[in-house]
Amino acid sequence: MRIFALQLNNDIRGLDEREEYIESLISRLDVPELVVLPELSQLSYIGNTDIWQYADQDGQRTASWAIRMAEKYHTIISAGYLEAKDGDYYNAYMIADSKRIFGKVYKSEGESFIFKRGDFPCIIETPFGNVAVGICYDSRRKHFYDAISARAISLILFPHGEPSDPKHQDQERATLDFFCGAYIKAFGVPVVYCNSIGAMGQMLGKTGAMMSKAGFALCGNTKIYGSEKALDSKTKEAVGGEIKLVERKRSADIRFYGHDIVKGNLLFRNFVIKPDIRNGVLFYEQNKKKRMSH
Repeated sequence: MRIFALQLNNDIRGLDEREEYIESLISRLDVPELVVLPELSQLSYIGNTDIWQYADQDGQRTASWAIRMAEKYHTIISAGYLEAKDGDYYNAYMIADSKRIFGKVYKSEGESFIFKRGDFPCIIETPFGNVAVGICYDSRRKHFYDAISARAISLILFPHGEPSDPKHQDQERATLDFFCGAYIKAFGVPVVYCNSIGAMGQMLGKTGAMMSKAGFALCGNTKIYGSEKALDSKTKEAVGGEIKLVERKRSADIRFYGHDIVKGNLLFRNFVIKPDIRNGVLFYEQNKKKRMSH
């Protein structure tokens, strides 16, 4: 399968504008059979309640666009969007061809200030096998591994809208190579890491404030792991690879440090991230009601 991952410009805003922008990139790809877009591709990554204005009711707009693009360019589209459903906002991702939506998943550990969190399924059944989708932080968490560890899968997608320190990209790439490589070793299937580029913008909570102060940005590093042949993308935003997809079951274990695949800073996780999550859940519940009542 000819797979292209698009490293989108996060600074482009507006649903119409981004749909046109993404299509302009797809139109330049050379016989794409699967197009992988990053987390929240349809609206860009926004870490505060401004994101709610772009919510897609039950994913209808994204589904219509993805099916239309798949038909027009004879491909399969995987896209990230914000879904409004039953009074909540979900960080969502879907895969579609020219006739139907194969399925969608939600980010389980979405940013607590702006998304509904929960224990959500992370596998989409497609004609080319089960596809495991770990949206951003989920990809590093044990619950994602546990959810797919007993399933036969053909492909793993890690769509991201991940800020990192531009001054330490060697370290960032080493971390990505480590955990994506761990999944290839365990499951024997290709892994697509797809991230955007551009400004991080305001992100709610102490974690967001710390990253903003440190100058974090979305730095890309999009990569197709396990590709048999690199493909000419014809556009700087795309990374292409030719891959043979075969469903396989896990043949090795992955070591986790508690709930994380990367050892990380325990003090930061316990005394910054955990309180941030608790405060974020309270903020989300209070403010989503105000937003949806208008």
